[in-house]
Amino acid sequence: MALAAPLPTGAVTFAFTDIEGSTVRWERDRDAMREAVRRHDAILRTAINEHGGHVFKTMGDAFCAAFTRPEDAVAATLAAQRALAAEDFSAVEGLRVRMALHTGTTDERDGDYFGPVLNRVARLLAVAHGGQVLISGDTAELFNGEISPQGSLRDLGYVQLKDLSAPEHVWQLDIAGLPNEFPPLRSLDALPNNLPLQRTTFVGRERDVAEVKELLDHHRLLTLVGSGGVGKTRLAIQVGADLLDRYPDGVWFVDLARIDNPELVASVVAQTLGMSQRQDQRVDESIPPWLKRKKLLLIFDNCEHVLEPIAALAGAILATAQDVRILATSRQALNISGEAAHALASLAVPAETTSLTTGEALGYGAIALFVDRATAVDTRFALTDTTAPIVAEICRRLDGIALAIELAAARVKVLSIPNLAQRLNQRFKLLTGGSRDVLPRQKTLGALIDWSYDLLAPQEQVLFTRVGIFAGGFSLDAATAVCSGEDLDEIDILDLLTSLTDKSLVVADTSGEHERYHLLESTRAYALEKLTAAGAHEQFARRHAQYFRGQAQEAEVRYSTGSPAALTSMELELDNYRAVLEWALKGGDDPALAGAVAGALQVLWSHGGLTVEGRYWIGLVQAGLDESAHPQVAARLWVALSGLSSGKHAVDCAQRALKLSQSVGDELGQAVALAGLANGLLDAGRLEEAADANARALAAQRKMGRQPGVAHRLNVQATIEKARGDVAAARESYAQALAAFKELGRESGVAQVLANLAELEFADGRFHQAVRLADEALEIDLRGKDASGLAISYLNIAAYRIALGDVDGAREAAREGLRLARQVQRPIGIAIALQHIALILVLRGEVNKAARLIGYVNAQFKELGVERDITEKWGYDRLMAALHERLIEAEIQKLAAEGAAWSEDQAVEEALKV
Repeated sequence: MALAAPLPTGAVTFAFTDIEGSTVRWERDRDAMREAVRRHDAILRTAINEHGGHVFKTMGDAFCAAFTRPEDAVAATLAAQRALAAEDFSAVEGLRVRMALHTGTTDERDGDYFGPVLNRVARLLAVAHGGQVLISGDTAELFNGEISPQGSLRDLGYVQLKDLSAPEHVWQLDIAGLPNEFPPLRSLDALPNNLPLQRTTFVGRERDVAEVKELLDHHRLLTLVGSGGVGKTRLAIQVGADLLDRYPDGVWFVDLARIDNPELVASVVAQTLGMSQRQDQRVDESIPPWLKRKKLLLIFDNCEHVLEPIAALAGAILATAQDVRILATSRQALNISGEAAHALASLAVPAETTSLTTGEALGYGAIALFVDRATAVDTRFALTDTTAPIVAEICRRLDGIALAIELAAARVKVLSIPNLAQRLNQRFKLLTGGSRDVLPRQKTLGALIDWSYDLLAPQEQVLFTRVGIFAGGFSLDAATAVCSGEDLDEIDILDLLTSLTDKSLVVADTSGEHERYHLLESTRAYALEKLTAAGAHEQFARRHAQYFRGQAQEAEVRYSTGSPAALTSMELELDNYRAVLEWALKGGDDPALAGAVAGALQVLWSHGGLTVEGRYWIGLVQAGLDESAHPQVAARLWVALSGLSSGKHAVDCAQRALKLSQSVGDELGQAVALAGLANGLLDAGRLEEAADANARALAAQRKMGRQPGVAHRLNVQATIEKARGDVAAARESYAQALAAFKELGRESGVAQVLANLAELEFADGRFHQAVRLADEALEIDLRGKDASGLAISYLNIAAYRIALGDVDGAREAAREGLRLARQVQRPIGIAIALQHIALILVLRGEVNKAARLIGYVNAQFKELGVERDITEKWGYDRLMAALHERLIEAEIQKLAAEGAAWSEDQAVEEALKV
């Protein structure tokens, strides 16, 4: 065996390995596993040493090795995998070892390595499967030509690792003679979650991550408590990423920092989870039973300003959903039964700094964070034995508060380390009156932001305070429109934002198609305080509100003329729209402005999973709006409420909108109201009235030359004709609608018509043709964001496949349709999906379950005031006929009554067992 090579330095290629499923094997047969691991260790050490590698750490069955050359690292892993494959590990049912390689520059001390490079290779290893060798893009770029006659690289594309940073270009080492086909990588984007990506590396909290994960093993509610800026949010997100594999139903991050209204807490949680909301049920009451059978982790971030509703909701979840864990972050505990509060300490700082060496300094989390952030803003920065004690003193002076350290580190681009320390000390002496007393910890961050603010140029100060008015984030255009003027020129906004970003006071995200900016919670609160102190808060709150009123109305027009991207733009600015509504209804005392926004956002409320929230805002506006003074705003609100309702309520809302529009001669308003009225009457089965309202709406749209509106009304006209039984007229109207939508380039409209034509084919018994058309519609819907359209397509396909005898295909389509209908909060879609599943149950012989389920469905149709369409009537008739063949009428009635008493969650839970 060759002697171990010396410790590589500089640019190092790291190889990490571990055994997949080793815990299970140890528990099954400890003696056999002990022998297997002994042989495994010998093989790995031999392969690493023979190829010039250095094993610098082992943890259980995991190896960490370093190589000077990437070629040697690849050769070692190749040799190790081939040797492992040649061994007989049948005594432990096989031994599959996963491996990962990554190259980078790191810090070495005392025979060990430190730094983000090691975290990256560990994350890469975590997504691999046993027997698989993954290679990072940084390592793969270093190769020239063929790696080895026994190996080649396969491009796996870009993968989101669990360090939440930029995606990694990943390659797989294919080894001749060994299995090279593996399941999809266990990456962040392959598992259910909404964890936000991070623009900076995670540094200094590795021990805290391990501790929090262990605490979550023993407590279903864990609250991370600490001062602002200490790093609670970043830690919680990283813990969530690390635990993704444990929660099959996902890890869901609920950002409460920008929610000022406690009434919206439950809506934000429901939207994050993608759950449906009933019109007659409080959202906070529906969340716990919806979670009852799920295994997931909820992260409630920034709870301190909404403690009461969050505490109530968390308590209800704990009492109902046994497999749900909650990780909360707050400046104070929730104080409910079952909570474990964990005080998050500041990052570690040395007690004594004068004789600190570079190697010793990097062992402290606060100093490691400073160095990482300083290097990010100035690649020339390097910690030395001379500067290490000074940086340590800076970090100690900042109490190890992460945000304070980041703000200070951002200044190394323009200040030397000694000068930075001197200026900070001067700042703190002023704040403590020159005494030697330590600055109170709760004031440290404020002092740092004060100091950073005072160092800004006057125009930078002005822009910083003004952008605090944005909630959630903002675009360059928004900042220019809202914040420029007076003493800020439009042309200077970009340069000023760039400068604020360089100083870590504004965060920039340039990974998307358009750049976005936002302030951290602490810095936004500071900016708003400054804006208020300057007496300018109301001025810029109104400018912000007026700007986003225009954005909402513009997006509504774009969506109505065929731009699906308009919905995306609405979703992106949701926090700003909420802030506008909150301000306009309270501080701004402008219900008309709020009404214009709430009405224009109808498509966001209906297609963004926010039906209940939409009704909430509309109700608040209507309570304070003088309809006689603002009839057009009031009419638009009633139209929006009609679109968010069903049956009789939808009709009543549309009729009120129509009267208001007529009172002021608003032709467009009348056309929109008539369209909503026709839709509501059609749903209610009032066909003659629906036909009259739709004809009037169609005539109005034609008169105004609004071609998208004409196409939609032709589609509805055809649907009414179909419901009347006039198939020939329906086909002609559908053909006209299809041609109109194609001419306009509106794919979503084309999909709607194709789906309706599929219904006609189904009614005529041409089931294969119906499936073909429905599949075409589905293919189009899958390219867009219309979850409502997707739900309808899947539900129709479920019925068609039942007719063709494809029960398994019908089941999958019905389940997907049910999921989507719940996501967009469409009660009638949920009822239809459950009816299809009830029919499947009958076909499988489970008549009692089917009878209960159809009892629930019948109650829903009655409550919603909706009549069954042709396809649903076909399925219902077949279902009832099958039930009457197996059960007597009294049995059916009894079972149906039991189902009618179910909640939606009970009905869905039973249906999903199919």
